[in-house]
Amino acid sequence: MSWAGIAANQTVTFNNLQDAVNTGVFTLKNGIPVSQECITKTDANYFVNINTSIGSYASKSAGQLVYKADLVAPSPTNTVTYVPSSGLYPLSGNVSVSTSGVITNYFSTSMLVLIVFNSAGLSSGTVNNDSMVIVPLSPQVISGQSFGSTGQLVYGGQYTLAANTSYNITLTKGDLLGGGSTLRFYYSNIFGGGITMI
Repeated sequence: MSWAGIAANQTVTFNNLQDAVNTGVFTLKNGIPVSQECITKTDANYFVNINTSIGSYASKSAGQLVYKADLVAPSPTNTVTYVPSSGLYPLSGNVSVSTSGVITNYFSTSMLVLIVFNSAGLSSGTVNNDSMVIVPLSPQVISGQSFGSTGQLVYGGQYTLAANTSYNITLTKGDLLGGGSTLRFYYSNIFGGGITMI
């Protein structure tokens, strides 16, 4: 059963917990086994990031079963997070690879998100086959990516994420350039200003 399909007063299975990770409710700490077995307080904190100060969770003993209402994700602030549901992040290698998941802006203001291509030292040419799609947004910049003079950073599509909002996102590295080339997300509140890697 899905995480959304269980009631607040129901116990949580490993499969429920995995679904919560897949749908962006929690972020993963350790690989979750495939099982209908119910999880304990200790299991919950071992496998996912949770707010351990929630009263109903904190009051339980280590081996006691937990209910859905006991498990609450920590509330990050002033960051942008990405929780993949498929594929690995960041994207690298000389084959076409993709990742999809949920991107969340935890800032109280809008943030810009862009993709940055590390060209592994190449200093000429263009990269036209990388893409970023954030549903339901439209990018402000769409163009082929040109290597900078240092061959390190190349800017792609730019999106504006509303404050405290989550979006579905897909990133594809289709340039087929190997040698350490990597495609990543970065965020900033000023385009062209200091950017922070996700």
